[in-house]
Amino acid sequence: MNSWLNIPLILLILGGLMLALRHWQQTARPNPELVRKLLHIPMGMVTLTFPWLFESVWQVAVLGGLAIAWLMTLRLYRPLAQGLGSVLGGVGRRSLGEVYFPLSVVILFALTPGQPLLYVIPILILALADAAAALVGTRYGQMRYVATEGYKSTEGSLSFFMATFFSVHVPLLLFSEAGRPESLLIATILGLLVMLIEAIAWQGLDNLFIPLGSFLLLQTHLAMDTPALVARLAVLGALIGFLWLWRSHTTLNDGALLGAALVGYFCWSVGGWPWLLAPLTLVLCYPLLIYRPTAQQPLSPAEKAVMIWQPTENDSNAWTRIHNVYAVLSVAAAGLVWLFLAQTFDRPQLIYPYTLAFAVNLAVICVAGLSPVGYWSRRHQWQVVRHIVLSWVLLFGPLLVFQGASTRAIAAALVGLVGTALGAIAFYRIQPLLQQHCAESVRWVYRALFTTLVSCLGLGAIALGAGR
Repeated sequence: MNSWLNIPLILLILGGLMLALRHWQQTARPNPELVRKLLHIPMGMVTLTFPWLFESVWQVAVLGGLAIAWLMTLRLYRPLAQGLGSVLGGVGRRSLGEVYFPLSVVILFALTPGQPLLYVIPILILALADAAAALVGTRYGQMRYVATEGYKSTEGSLSFFMATFFSVHVPLLLFSEAGRPESLLIATILGLLVMLIEAIAWQGLDNLFIPLGSFLLLQTHLAMDTPALVARLAVLGALIGFLWLWRSHTTLNDGALLGAALVGYFCWSVGGWPWLLAPLTLVLCYPLLIYRPTAQQPLSPAEKAVMIWQPTENDSNAWTRIHNVYAVLSVAAAGLVWLFLAQTFDRPQLIYPYTLAFAVNLAVICVAGLSPVGYWSRRHQWQVVRHIVLSWVLLFGPLLVFQGASTRAIAAALVGLVGTALGAIAFYRIQPLLQQHCAESVRWVYRALFTTLVSCLGLGAIALGAGR
């Protein structure tokens, strides 16, 4: 049978399922989330068969393109959007998840030629775990936490973890050469990591992040032995537990803390312990450097308008936890770029610009925490100097301990001091303009670009022969 003929078959199944759900929606008035997931699950199950239905990635790409075109028509063409499109859009939140779903299927199919297990497990997670989290959270969620967009429930996240665990564990036991201990550990690690990815995703991007993240994690962890997997599970559990206990001491909301745990695990698992030091130091130290006891030093009206992370004098909390995962991504962006380059080109000495990126970010966070009252005063200028020195010592001190305090290493660290100073002073000068003319989300983007650019000065440390 010509496998191209399976394309109209799949599209007919999609259209028929949507018509049936629309009829049920009109007659029974079910929960919109339930309707959406009853489309999500069957279509996910259908896509599991693609390695056996299609011979070429081009066939899946054509099918995915047609599906995306149809789904976008349902979203944009008002007569259809108010009718059949309500099967997808009735949940009342802004999302392109239905578009990301077929896109992720096409990408996965292209990445897994001749490896159906690496295709099937991520699709199972996407189809079952995501739906389980949404349905359990909607129906039974009581313990809520702040996510990137609104709230999610602990019950929903635990359901996601359990569904992911079994979606990984059972196929590995039945269809792979992994032993029982390895299958159990891989399923637990992936369950936790993909749960973190789901918790921080926004605007439907979980339909892209979950399957692609699951594929990458599965591909890397399948090659590990039991001791390596135990170490990864221990580090991941320690990071999640510690940051969760630390949450009252930061300005990060719950979703941002989970994102920070994910970034920390990634830095450690890819680079090793020296690459975890910088992000962990920043998370631990920035609250201490910008702390202000508002009970003894009440905020002025001008300060309350800008320093919104500071609690009011009547608030017993140390911080107002307003920063979301965008802040985490902004701070981590430059470092992740250097980590990627170091691993891709086997250049471990790139840890110097990597560390500089976090030192500049720590100094920038401290400068951003300055009071707007008397911003250009001599007192604030001395505070900027203090923040530069402390940020440099806190970030480059541990690196020197790991790398060894040789003459070249010390000279390279001094290059880091220059970079930290230039970054902090430049940000001190431009911060008022950013606050006046840019929305918060745009400021996070600018800060990521700014710290990435300044961290390039760390290449001067390599020119001095550091890390060789």
